[in-house]
Amino acid sequence: MSPAIAALHPSRRALGSGLLAGLAHLTVACALADWFGFSVGLSPFSGYVAVGGLLLGAVPVAILVETRLVAPSVAVAAALAASAYGTWSVYVAPDVTPTPVDPTPFGWYLIAWVVVLGAALAAGGVEYGLRRVLAGQRD
Repeated sequence: MSPAIAALHPSRRALGSGLLAGLAHLTVACALADWFGFSVGLSPFSGYVAVGGLLLGAVPVAILVETRLVAPSVAVAAALAASAYGTWSVYVAPDVTPTPVDPTPFGWYLIAWVVVLGAALAAGGVEYGLRRVLAGQRD
């Protein structure tokens, strides 16, 4: 295998860690969705959201294990925490809760997981670039 191709092949450790993190993220997302009272049925859309929940946990952790880039994991964790808090503070915590007519912040997090993952990967790219620049200045 050429060195260029070998660099694109993640280690078993990265894949295993990513899979465990993906399952953990999916479990947390399902628990939060249940706590917030989201109706979940079996449909292609539920599959889309489940794949997203798995990938939002798996990809950043696999990148962390393989390359030590922390920005993707931090970005996903921040988005999860902010969306869960936003939904909780408006639809769970108050004594009188409004009826949601649109997706809640957590609902948008689950629906737009591709955007969240893209932003996390972009943050990882920025971190990678900064590390390269700083490493070049040290030499």
